[in-house]
Formats: sequence, C-alpha cells, structure tokens
Amino acid sequence: MTRLYWQRTNCIFFALAIVFQLAGCTSKEEFYEQVTLSRNTAYQQWKNRKQIEEQSQPVINGQLNIGDCVKLALLNNKGLQSIVQEKEAVRGQELKSYSAVLPSVGLSGNYTRQDKLTSLGSITMGDFDNYSAGLVVTQPIFDGGAMTAKVNAGKLFSLFADQTVRGAVQDVVYAAEHSYYDVLLNQHLFEISDDAVRSSQVHLNDVKQKREVGVASDFDVLRAEVELSNFKADWINTRNAIEMSKADLNKVMGVSQDSKITLSDKLVYEIFEITMEQAVDAAYHNRPDLFGRQIDIKLQKELLDVARSRYWPSINGFYDFSLAKPDPHDPTSIEWGQAWNLGVGAMLPLFDGFTREGDIITQKAKFRQSQIDLVDAEETALLELTKAILSIKNAAEFVESQRMNLERAQEGLRLAEAGYREGTNTQVEVMDAQTALTKARSLYYQSIYSHITAKLYLQKSMGTITSFETGKAQAPEQQK
Repeated sequence: MTRLYWQRTNCIFFALAIVFQLAGCTSKEEFYEQVTLSRNTAYQQWKNRKQIEEQSQPVINGQLNIGDCVKLALLNNKGLQSIVQEKEAVRGQELKSYSAVLPSVGLSGNYTRQDKLTSLGSITMGDFDNYSAGLVVTQPIFDGGAMTAKVNAGKLFSLFADQTVRGAVQDVVYAAEHSYYDVLLNQHLFEISDDAVRSSQVHLNDVKQKREVGVASDFDVLRAEVELSNFKADWINTRNAIEMSKADLNKVMGVSQDSKITLSDKLVYEIFEITMEQAVDAAYHNRPDLFGRQIDIKLQKELLDVARSRYWPSINGFYDFSLAKPDPHDPTSIEWGQAWNLGVGAMLPLFDGFTREGDIITQKAKFRQSQIDLVDAEETALLELTKAILSIKNAAEFVESQRMNLERAQEGLRLAEAGYREGTNTQVEVMDAQTALTKARSLYYQSIYSHITAKLYLQKSMGTITSFETGKAQAPEQQK
C-alpha cells in the first residue's frame, strides 16, 4: 500500500512539473511580438533623437558664399567640436601636472570614544572623549628630475593638442570648400544637361516637321527621340548629384538638411604658380602634423626622464600641526592643546620587480618611434606637395586644352545646324556635334574644378588652407 502510494505521488509531482514547465514556455509568436515591440521602441527612440538633433541644427536659407560656408563649418561641425573638447581635457592634464612641484595641503579631523582609561596610581591618563584636528602640508623637494619633466610634459601635451585642433580646423575647411565646389560642379553639369535636353528637343521638333513634308524619315525621328532620351537620363543623374552634394555640404557645415541654399560663388579659373621650394618652406613652417611630431619628440623625451627619475631618491618636506583634546603634550590635562612637527623625509627605491627597467625600455622605444614618425611625416608632406603641384600643372594644361576644344565644339555645332537647315548636313552630324559640345562643356568645367581642388589640396598640404582665397577670373562662358 505504501509503495503504491509513493508511486502515485511521484507521478502526480512529475505531471505537475511538466505542466509548470509548459506553462512557463514562450511560443514563437510571443517571441516575435516581443522582438517587434523592441524594434518599435528603438524606432521611437531614433525619432526622438532625430527631432532633438534637428532642433539643435540651424536652418539656413538664401545666398551662401564660400566664406560663410567655412564659418558655418567651423562653428557647427560635430567632429571639430569633439576635437576641441579633447583640447579642454588636455588643459586639465596640464593643470594637474603642476601638482609635481606645488605643495599639497590637507585638513583632518577625528573623534574617538574609549571604553576604558589608563591609570597610573591616582593619575588618570586621557579622557573617554578624544578630539583632534590637524593641518598637513607636504612639499616635494627632489624627485630625480621628475618634477620638472612632469610639468614640461603637461605643457607639451597642451601644445600637441593645439596642433591637433589646428589640423582638425584645416581638415574641416578643406572638406567645406571641397563640398562647396562639388555642388558648383554638379550645378554646371546640370545646366549643360539641361541645355542639351532643350537643344535635343528643338532638334526633334525640327525633324518631325521635316518628316511631315517628306524630307525626314521615321528612322530620323526615332534616332532624335533616342538622343533626347539619353540627354534626359544625364539630366536626371546630374540633378540627383546636386541634391546629394548639397546634403554632404550641409553635413560638413553642421546645418539642417532642410536648409535651402543658393551658392553665390562661381566655379572659376585663375592661373596659379608656385615652386616646390616655396611649397616645402610653407609646409615645414605651417603643417600641424609636422609641428605635432616635433612636439611629440620633446614630449617622449620628458616622459623618458620621468621613467629614469625612479632610480633617484625622492625627498619631501612636511609640516604637521594638530589641535587636540586632551592636550597632546600632557595626557593628564583634559584641555585643548596643540602640537606641530616639521621635517624632511627621503626614500630610495631599491627593487620594484623590474618596473623601472620595463618603463625605461618602453619610453626609449616610444622616443625612437617619435623620431621615426617625424621623418615619415616629412616624407609624406613632400609626397603630397609633389602630387599637388603636378595636379595643378596638369589641371592648368587641361583647362587650356579644353578652352580651345570648347570653342571648336561651339563652332562645329553652329556649322552643323546651319548645314542641316540648308540640306548639306545630315541629322547624324547635328547630333554628333551636339554630343561633342555637351562633352566639351562638361570636360571644361571638370578641368576648372580639378584645378581649383588641386590648389585647395596644395594649400592643405602646406598647412595654409585657412588663408586660401579663391581666384576671381571668370571662365570664357561666364565673361561678359
């Protein structure tokens, strides 16, 4: 009977366990609902963040010249703002470095309740309630040269941060001006595509009229329609390119994408000449990365001195003043009294588990690394200057060649259209001339863009981009 009872009991417990486990299981549908709810929450969080960001970003409208573009970028660019905060953090480290030479001052207070007093015969020592307050001053005197090295390192950290900020400023200016010129180029390409579409449409209408009088065939109309469709495809692509380049420009300037701007400057060409020696001289005296590498060498030298200072004793002076009850000089007097200590302490480390040796090896390697980095930065600067000067030269030659080619293409289209009206030229020749002119105009403005951006890159390579001024000589099609 007892055995049967325990078997039934075990079966009941087992069944209840299965029921509880099944009741605690989550179905796939429930899991999917939970995941969907999480994604909805994430989407709402994104909308809230987006709204906050849009409210914090300025909305600009109207005319925008390149100078205002740079000012907006320097004011609102998030990447630059982050670098500036790093500079502020380094300023705190520089201030902290002065603790190596300045005294440390502290106040202390204490209360102690004793459970039993010490007695010598009839004389009772101390009191049940003990109070004390003190002033402690510690002044570093000698630390093997580490005191001066730490202060110098703090100053060098600050100088290094200055160059980092200056480099970030130049990067932002370069990005802002480059984006500005991207928009200008795309606007010119759009105008060219728009002109090509209108001319192609006029030509198509002319071909249709000729077909009505029997001069042109259906194939001629079809050919003109295909040509118009091709130009419309380019028109759509260049229109989209304008919007995308404007979006990039707004991002660099740190303004809202809802901004409606019209660029007031023009894509123009100006003759620019500079020798390699002039460029190298400017780069060696202005590039932030070269200054930063030079400062880093001095910084690593100071940090190496800090590591070497641990082989020397550290000497500190101290002054300790206390006010206590009972009197610190007479424990039998339950009154307030005072005491002070003045002295000098020294400590010479003998063995620290090779910590000093390891730090010195590390700092020596970093010091040599900083020297190599400077040489590499100088070689990189020379390479960038060489590329920039060659790009300017090639772009200038490209501009001159395309200027002449543009004039030829304009004259060629004029002659082809005149001949077509007179019946001496075919439709194919007119379309070929229109395509050649469209390509020539595009290449011409691309060559001007290449020349301007090459100058921009040269200014960045020399570290003088913030003083760069765009030339004002207009291209032939813009001259009045």
